[in-house]
Amino acid sequence: MAHRTPPPRQSQDAEAAAWLYRNSSDGFALVGKGRILSVNPAWCTINGFKAEDVVGQHALKTIHPDDHHVYYGAATKLETEGEANLEHRVLTGDGRTIWVRLAVKQAENGLSMVVMRDITAEHQQKQEMEQAQRIGDLLRSAAKVYTWRFDPDTGRYLTERDPGAAGGDTLRLDMSGDDMTAEIHPEDQKMVGRAFRDSLQTGEVKTVWYRHARADGGWSRYRSTWRGGQLGKSGRYEILGLTQDMTELAEARDAALQGEQAAREAAETKSRFLANMSHEIRTPLNGVLGVLHLLKTDSLSQSGRELVEQALGCGEMLTQLLNDVLDFSKIEAGKLELNPEPLDPAATLRSVADMLRPAAESRGLYLRTVIEGDPGWVSVDPVRLRQALFNLIGNATKFTLRGGVEVAMKSVGAGAEHRLRVEVRDTGVGVAPEAMAALFERFHQVDGSTTRRFGGTGLGLAITRSLIEQMGGEVDATSEIGQGSTFWFEVAAPIVDRGAHTPNEAGGWLEGLRVLVVEDNPTNRLIASRMLESLGAAVELVHDGVEGVEAATRAGFDLIFMDIQMPVMDGVEATRRIRRLEGPAAEVPIVAMTANVMKHQINEYLAAGMDGAIAKPLNPAAILAELGRLSGQGDEALVAVA
Repeated sequence: MAHRTPPPRQSQDAEAAAWLYRNSSDGFALVGKGRILSVNPAWCTINGFKAEDVVGQHALKTIHPDDHHVYYGAATKLETEGEANLEHRVLTGDGRTIWVRLAVKQAENGLSMVVMRDITAEHQQKQEMEQAQRIGDLLRSAAKVYTWRFDPDTGRYLTERDPGAAGGDTLRLDMSGDDMTAEIHPEDQKMVGRAFRDSLQTGEVKTVWYRHARADGGWSRYRSTWRGGQLGKSGRYEILGLTQDMTELAEARDAALQGEQAAREAAETKSRFLANMSHEIRTPLNGVLGVLHLLKTDSLSQSGRELVEQALGCGEMLTQLLNDVLDFSKIEAGKLELNPEPLDPAATLRSVADMLRPAAESRGLYLRTVIEGDPGWVSVDPVRLRQALFNLIGNATKFTLRGGVEVAMKSVGAGAEHRLRVEVRDTGVGVAPEAMAALFERFHQVDGSTTRRFGGTGLGLAITRSLIEQMGGEVDATSEIGQGSTFWFEVAAPIVDRGAHTPNEAGGWLEGLRVLVVEDNPTNRLIASRMLESLGAAVELVHDGVEGVEAATRAGFDLIFMDIQMPVMDGVEATRRIRRLEGPAAEVPIVAMTANVMKHQINEYLAAGMDGAIAKPLNPAAILAELGRLSGQGDEALVAVA
């Protein structure tokens, strides 16, 4: 039998290389003197060109113009080192822009082999992660919040970042449990340690307030919430937690607990403090929530949209906490005012429940709403109704460990005597009979163990009672230890006619209007301009009151949004000067856009010649509602964003 001579190894290698060139999912191209000499099928698939369209063309033909510098940098490296790796954008033959990663190796004959891979999905995922990180950083910066983890197997306590509180906290990014305990105030160590050990054994959710050491020798006031996660090798739960620096709020609460005489003497100081706190918190919070509202209108992946929605929910909770503190001060001074307007109470209840439901469901609880009959449209203060619902429903979910919460709304009476009745029923821990009498008192929780276990300022129920009483109603509760509680309230809510408005598209509500925005903060300028442009307005931006007066003098604007606290000239003085101008410029409506929203402050703006005010954080619905009020189309504006 004749023997076949095997082909030379070099021939086999060449055939294998040719097969790989034709069949690889990576794009291959042979380049000489900057021009494409040949490409494989995968290269054409990735780039969207036919081979005859690019062979003989310069390699820059498909590279995005803004990334040409990447090509030249790689060419220089190729000459000196013989190989280069790069990433850049490509303009495809079918009109798309994609991201690619290239590995280039130069042979001795001067030709270069280029291996290309499409990394568009990878690049998009990286951008989404960076975007989510930026959102998280904004929220943490505004709220002084950081997350942490305790590994029971190593005994190490790892924080996401240094919270950077005033005075310089001693907290490090990585420390042992013993080191962490040593930085807690000696009087608080036993309480924190007991709660922590419980969670290590059972995974139970805990919330505690404690004092944490600062480098300057003082103490920060922290509120920390944690829960058990995955079990470690030791059989104990890994602990995941979130901690917030509550020093300013704790100091405000301590000041409020002083005696009546001391409170009177400190009234003016506290008023200034609350005004400053409102401004300082609302200004960064306006940036955070404004950016999130703008991101909602961008093209996001499903996971990116979920992150934005979660962040907005957290921002709304921070806003609610700020409102609670300010409302407490207004109630004490007898300055809380109601602003009834037509609304759909059933829709209001559902929107509050939708906001709180994700947190409840994450703990295995249900949160259901039941509308008994059709309450119709009623006249009631929407902000205060939402606040009462938020406080009672949030309280019920906080004190419920198993089961859930059901909220029922029904009508009582008719016409001008119509009232809304809301019942919040939970399957929670219940309240002892001896504690019921003091349940709605300020800064009160049923006992010390409840405070340690569930946390809270103790303001929510006291504020809720005051709000409901001012709304012509009453609130009360029934409860049984271990069986749950029912909190209920009734408020005056006369039946009103919704009106015959046809829903509009919010996007064009300000179409054709020229709007001037006077704002010194760059982030706030960006947010205000984007929101107003999304509503159809043509927007001009200036940086302070002097520029605002000059712009109002030379250009015919239909509307001016005026910040209050600005360098060079503040918004109040700028408004006075605009009102002293001659001609139509002096009559342009001016709306304050400010973090200072206490009643006496708004009265000052109106006295200076402003027509209205919008509180930061800004949102499109608030803008339309205020402009609708000024134009006498309040219902139509609200329907536009409903």
